[in-house]
Amino acid sequence: MRKIFKLFVLFIENSKIRFARAMIYRVNYIMDSFISLTFAFIGPLLQYLIFSQTRGFPGWNLDQIILFQGILLLHLGLRNTCFGSLHFYMMDLVRRGEFDRLLLKPYPAIGVILASGFNPRNFGSVFAGLTIIIYSIIKLNLILTFSSIIMFILLLFFGLFLYMSIEIIYSSAVIVLVHLGRLYDIIGQLTNFGHYPLEIFSRSLQVFFMTAVPMAIWVNFPARVLLGRGNINIVYSIIFSIVFFFLSLGLWRICLKRYTSAGG
Repeated sequence: MRKIFKLFVLFIENSKIRFARAMIYRVNYIMDSFISLTFAFIGPLLQYLIFSQTRGFPGWNLDQIILFQGILLLHLGLRNTCFGSLHFYMMDLVRRGEFDRLLLKPYPAIGVILASGFNPRNFGSVFAGLTIIIYSIIKLNLILTFSSIIMFILLLFFGLFLYMSIEIIYSSAVIVLVHLGRLYDIIGQLTNFGHYPLEIFSRSLQVFFMTAVPMAIWVNFPARVLLGRGNINIVYSIIFSIVFFFLSLGLWRICLKRYTSAGG
């Protein structure tokens, strides 16, 4: 527990440094944030156009889908802020032979890596997501209880927890195979399945996304909690996200034993 707290402190310190670096060129940072905010609203707009011209998604009306999109933007903004720099950082570490020095630190190497993923250029998505969520709550006349708010925050946390596990798997592959630029693209495409309502998938895929790789915890279940549709499947997904995390750590340990110093 003490090491986890110190790694969290390290994450905060690394975040401060990266934010300070970004603010050296303030106009560039402001423009990046503005562009990020602008593009963040494109997703909900496209969903509105698609939904209005089609039959939409089973079990979801237009206002509920807008809420869904707001939660998606919030999740994407949070995970890209916390881990957006991680894959480039990891590849540079291994290719330059600098990963070796992490093995000499008193903290787990994967912990130091995860604490170094902060990217200050994704606040636009966070702001856009919160704005859309608040708008949707008012539009839908949702009555939020203290327990639903706590559960919503908890699901956001476990959603980041699951994505962190995926980043550990990616990092595990990098320390063995060194250069895997396209692997991250493949992972990105696969994780896109978690950005849609479960109802569009077959029953077997729904179970898969709630258990084996519980991506439903990213957007589907937080949206259901706000809409008052929570069920026992949420608990299953939380449990499986924890299991997924420990499996990713197991893979990391296996790959770490196969690590041979790179660089050049």
